[in-house]
Amino acid sequence: MRGQVTLILTAASLAATAEAAPWTQADGSWYGRALVARDTLNSAEGWRADLYAEYGLTGNLTLTAKSEAVTYQGFDAFDRDMLRLSLRRQLLQRGNWTLGAEAAVLDGSTSTGFTSCDGFGAEMRTGLGYSGERKGRAFYAFGDVAFIRQEQGCERWRAEFGYGSDLTEHIFLTQQIWFEEGNISARSVKTESQIGVHWGPADVSLGYREEIGGAFEETAVLIAVVMRR
Repeated sequence: MRGQVTLILTAASLAATAEAAPWTQADGSWYGRALVARDTLNSAEGWRADLYAEYGLTGNLTLTAKSEAVTYQGFDAFDRDMLRLSLRRQLLQRGNWTLGAEAAVLDGSTSTGFTSCDGFGAEMRTGLGYSGERKGRAFYAFGDVAFIRQEQGCERWRAEFGYGSDLTEHIFLTQQIWFEEGNISARSVKTESQIGVHWGPADVSLGYREEIGGAFEETAVLIAVVMRR
């Protein structure tokens, strides 16, 4: 085992550009996502589940909460669970562009492997995003940078870039890439693609995630359900 599974923050649908630092929920609005994935990490196979929610406290301040658990049958040392709570603030908006920042506290294991990042910690994140239309269809793109520090001196930098677009009235596509490097964790480069359907009050999507950094082998097939008000 040469690396770690890193904490993954995935976008579940076009309407859920939510889990990125630039955007906030409207006052009193909420967003929720449930995700299940079948992970393969080198020779280990396991299941990942996470619940994520946002609530608009004001027009430019949003509360977020996330709970995630991963378990690998026969590889108990790689199991983990994590809780995260954050405040996201919209700093600036000009036309279709939005600048935002987020501060979070977290507890648990946010990476998996022989050397893991565990315990209480904090995360700081800032991002720039564009949201509008492209060829008459809803479209967004964003870039985030984040710094995470946990107990025992574990530190990681992460950069995330992604976009999403409605392909038809009901079908949407999202793609995302993560770059991460830490002082005790392996370098990681992950890509993820999802295709989904706007289905009544919910968005349902299927996705595939792959580690392409070369330090270790990881893939995942996932399904996500998003609802909002």
